[in-house]
Amino acid sequence: MRFSLQDLSRMRIGILGGGQLGWMMILEGRRYPLTFYVVDNLSAPACRLADKCFNFDEYKDMVEIVDIVTYEFEHIPYEVLRYAEEKGKLIPRLDVVELKHERWRERMFFKKLGIPIPKFFITEDPLEVLKLVRNEFNYLAVVKQSKGGYDGKGQFFIKSRNDFEQIYDAIAKIRDVFIVEEYVDFDYEASIVLARNHNGEIQLYPPTYNMNVKGILVYNYGPLRNEIVTKKMFDIAVEIATKLNYVGVMAIEFFVKDGDVMVNEFAPRVHNTGHYTLDTANVSQFEQHIRAIIGVDLAEVEILSPGGMVNILGLSLNNIPIEVLKIGKIYWYGKNEVRRRRKMGHINIVGKTIEEVEEKIRHVTKLLYPEGVENYV
Repeated sequence: MRFSLQDLSRMRIGILGGGQLGWMMILEGRRYPLTFYVVDNLSAPACRLADKCFNFDEYKDMVEIVDIVTYEFEHIPYEVLRYAEEKGKLIPRLDVVELKHERWRERMFFKKLGIPIPKFFITEDPLEVLKLVRNEFNYLAVVKQSKGGYDGKGQFFIKSRNDFEQIYDAIAKIRDVFIVEEYVDFDYEASIVLARNHNGEIQLYPPTYNMNVKGILVYNYGPLRNEIVTKKMFDIAVEIATKLNYVGVMAIEFFVKDGDVMVNEFAPRVHNTGHYTLDTANVSQFEQHIRAIIGVDLAEVEILSPGGMVNILGLSLNNIPIEVLKIGKIYWYGKNEVRRRRKMGHINIVGKTIEEVEEKIRHVTKLLYPEGVENYV
């Protein structure tokens, strides 16, 4: 199907979720003659930019009047996603996001594909969790609650018997499925962002190094300086996207150990680790997602310079020194309430070399978190 810009001017896109990812999607989409509607709290960041915002109890009204429904967060109420799917408007599809509503489904999907992942077991019994941690992993494991997992939520890291004894009471109170998996002593974490359109065309952004604390991303930068590892990640990403017949932008997070890669998880949406593309690529992940879902050609990705991003976590504007603007470019999400771990904004950083980017990231991180980032997450 061929489009003209006049065709795009009649197209209405609905976004489920009004957080910073939706906000940046609309920011990038404003260069196109598109109309954007959002379902979320009226004070959400994306609602400040949307042509119209709907409360969640009005979701049917929005779905009815838009051409395409996408989401900026996978933990949208299921009935909302299902309604958009039933109307034939949800992109990415419901069967994709269902993999993220239950961690065990995602793990089994990877296992069936033969994708390299950490060794794992699935159980609903807290006593069985204890036996698996002890007998299979010798008290070196990660216990993950199946529902509602993102940014380190619902995860318990165990490195000793004492660790497990301290968290067992909390696990015993949870009524859910658990994934008990090996603790991977990785060399580093990395991720890639890809886009795939309705025609099966795929564009890949190069991997970035990621630094997480307590399960939440603090900063990332790239491109990764290992062609062999990059090729392994690209091959896995293409296999996953193709198998899912995926449309849109997707991020995949990896553990890297001795040159081998394991998939940690994927996100069926634009992603925190792709924020750097706003300032280092010819086309951002957000614009690429819009291109994919509306059915136009993807842009061929070109990285213009090394770069990265530092998250602003749990800080108000009063806590951010003006000096950071000498080093990077701020994206402030305008959220009303500051909370520990909450992503309030981010700083994008570019440089002529990866070493320059690394140094700038260390500098910005020190300015934002002079007492150590552990105190903010």
